[in-house]
Amino acid sequence: MLPETCPMRNYLPDFDELYSGESSKRLAFHSALVEAQGYCHWHRLREIVEFAERMQYRRIGIAHCPDMAREAVLAAIHLEGSMLEASLPPEERECNPLGQAAYFAEIGTRLNVITGMCAGHEATFVQASEAPVTSLVTRDEHFRHNPVAALYTADGYSHSALFNRWSSQERPRFRGSDIETLAEVAEELTPAEHDRRCRLEEIMEFAHRLGASHIGVSFCVGMYREARTLVSVLEANDFQVSSVCCKIGAIPKEHIGIAEWQKVKPHEPEMICNTLAQAELLNASGAQLVLFLGPCVGHDSATLSRLKAPALWVVTKDRVLAHNTVAALYQLED
Repeated sequence: MLPETCPMRNYLPDFDELYSGESSKRLAFHSALVEAQGYCHWHRLREIVEFAERMQYRRIGIAHCPDMAREAVLAAIHLEGSMLEASLPPEERECNPLGQAAYFAEIGTRLNVITGMCAGHEATFVQASEAPVTSLVTRDEHFRHNPVAALYTADGYSHSALFNRWSSQERPRFRGSDIETLAEVAEELTPAEHDRRCRLEEIMEFAHRLGASHIGVSFCVGMYREARTLVSVLEANDFQVSSVCCKIGAIPKEHIGIAEWQKVKPHEPEMICNTLAQAELLNASGAQLVLFLGPCVGHDSATLSRLKAPALWVVTKDRVLAHNTVAALYQLED
């Protein structure tokens, strides 16, 4: 929820004003079509291909950290087989999110797909990318790149790792959200720290070292329960949290031109994922770092287009593979 002091707590940004631009409408429309057509039928990798084709994003950048090179190559092979042009960063830039963003800008990628980056590098890359960004794999060595497991086991064997570990009394002052600062903080986390921590632990360590005391959460309505767990974990570690659901405002899909037969469930009321409103409300809340919990392909790109704070993914949603998005890549080796 938004804090009492938020100037937009009792105000919802005007829908027509938010989506007045043709590019915003087009992004919302095609994201909704991919969601509806592939709902519980397409895995995340297929959704990215469909989204790129509808948006006419032919050249795709595959951002990744060095230890995710195998997964990145598999993603590139699949995209190439789907008649898209996939580009991997030069090997010397694999551990350099700023270098990767600059390379993709040089070659003119239209969409950049994150295929496994550590938390700090991901936040840095997202801020630096000139093209829209979506996520395919959320890197988590501890849970084999299926980070939602931390939320499902938060009250069990992950409890001691997630609760009451980071105190606001020990937190430095907020160091800022400029790209250079994000990159600097990211480099402070050693490879050993990445490997022994799950994704959520790594994110909280990154936020703590950044001095970010106020965390925003942009979550999919389908992950409402997971969002409640995430908020409880963050608050237990002395982070202030502002969370916004994708269905904020309850705007019917007809408002962006979705026909009855193009809905997930035709002849039933369906609301759009109001991604731009999510971004504006999180901007108004003053969140210093935003966490994505399960936005659809394209919905994350839209939110990022308006978001002021740096952002990264806690969970990349996949309704077919139980959010284990990397499984679609490993299946390509069979």
